[in-house]
Amino acid sequence: MTKESLVLSALRRGMRVTRKTAIERGWCENLTATISRLRKRGYKIIAIKANSPDGPYTRYKLLAEPESRAA
Repeated sequence: MTKESLVLSALRRGMRVTRKTAIERGWCENLTATISRLRKRGYKIIAIKANSPDGPYTRYKLLAEPESRAA
């Protein structure tokens, strides 16, 4: 599976997707770049800023799949 498909699969399942989880689970090393590529493909993904005892972090959530271009 590609990095994008691994991250997208996790987003579709509603999993917590953060830089830390992406690295720990072997999805990708550069989550920001992977999310950027998915957004360019039409996926609507938001970044949610949060805080933890270890400090601030960003998690991502899938809002919508790309609209079908077929008529």
